[in-house]
Amino acid sequence: MTAQQADPRTPLELMVATVLDRIRAIAEKPDGRLTCDGLIEIVGTDSHILAILVFSALNLLPGPPGYSIVIGLAIMAFAVMMLTRKPLRLWAFVGKRQIPLAILLRLLEFLAAFTRVISRFSSPRLSVLAAPQLMAVIAVMSFIFGVAMLVPIPFTNTLPSLGLAIVGVGMLNRDGLAVLVGTAIGIVGLVLLALALWIVLTLTFLVSEVIQQELPDL
Repeated sequence: MTAQQADPRTPLELMVATVLDRIRAIAEKPDGRLTCDGLIEIVGTDSHILAILVFSALNLLPGPPGYSIVIGLAIMAFAVMMLTRKPLRLWAFVGKRQIPLAILLRLLEFLAAFTRVISRFSSPRLSVLAAPQLMAVIAVMSFIFGVAMLVPIPFTNTLPSLGLAIVGVGMLNRDGLAVLVGTAIGIVGLVLLALALWIVLTLTFLVSEVIQQELPDL
């Protein structure tokens, strides 16, 4: 029996497992710490899609205040670098930010399970929609979804993050159907975000009008 036959995991699962093994080795240290820059080094400076996948999945987990903003900025940076074909790197104020160990450990479990489940439904198909020639389109879409993650309205970045993660799976597995599904989920997330922003602005305007009417003339 060959090594390939003995290991039933897909290439994507093996890729993620390699990354997670290295992260787990850091997490098991008593003073284990990992910055965004450190995660980029583990993922690989030329692995733009994998980096976007990992950070999108990371954003599906709860984190401290400002957590999703850091993730969104990182994804936007990855998208620009993918579009310009430059190696992955982050701005200093983002790259030096530490990923909390508790979140890191949850990521290990979640990302492995996410990849395992998605890979069971993902296989090479409609490959024209997952071709390398579409990387520029994926980069632009990733940037837009990253911008959506910057909006500080609870739960509005879940669908863009999930959609982008599925798109990443599709690109790595050459699964055009997954790319379509992920794109659709992300677009629904953008529509809901726009609706949430409209509601917030409308309520703010109405409250302002009521306050102005209630205040006595000075």
